[in-house]
Amino acid sequence: MPSPIYRKTAYELVREAAYELGKGGKTFTYQDVLSYIRSKYPDAPHKDDTIEIHLWVLSINNKSAANFHPSLYKRAFLIDLGGGRFKLAERGETSDKEETEKSDDLNPEEIAKEKMENYFGVRLEKKRLNIFGKYKEFDLVNIEENIVGDVKHYTFKGSNPAAQFSTISEYVWLMEKLEQSSGKKWRKFIVGLGNRETFVKYAKQYGPWLGDIEIYFIDENGKLETIRAPSLGI
Repeated sequence: MPSPIYRKTAYELVREAAYELGKGGKTFTYQDVLSYIRSKYPDAPHKDDTIEIHLWVLSINNKSAANFHPSLYKRAFLIDLGGGRFKLAERGETSDKEETEKSDDLNPEEIAKEKMENYFGVRLEKKRLNIFGKYKEFDLVNIEENIVGDVKHYTFKGSNPAAQFSTISEYVWLMEKLEQSSGKKWRKFIVGLGNRETFVKYAKQYGPWLGDIEIYFIDENGKLETIRAPSLGI
């Protein structure tokens, strides 16, 4: 039997969590929202990155979000306090119209897919790949051209994004293991959205260990930037 269609959008989940956690003017973090959703809705298919980008776009003081996803920003009801903390906006500050279109879920993977397909000139798709007998899913794959990449969206602006660095490094390691397992050379890349500095700092800090890994960034206007590409001398 086919899997049932999940009914709640990421917007609806984030809104419910935020209004529950933010009662009485309390502040809350991205991790608080994520824990609420994973605990109450364990079957929700939305990725952690999708939840994080919704928090960013739904914060009325993140003005650039209006360019990145204007229809969702119109429903903004949060204040981004920085450092990964949020609170509910005061009455009269929001532009929430209580819209419920299911198609309005924000998906950074779709944005990255379009940009990277145009850049590489090939079709890319989400796919599970065999790595020494175990399967791992990557966001952007073309098996015929041996291209593999993954999408990361981070809005954290602290001085030490250790958790984000750890996740990126995990995928870099997996891509290297994929090459060893398949016996083939792959074009390997990470494409980032959100806070550009996270990806710039990562490339600078771990550059000597990254081999031929490429790192790209897509800004709020949809512009693609190459942060690291050894074959191009970057």
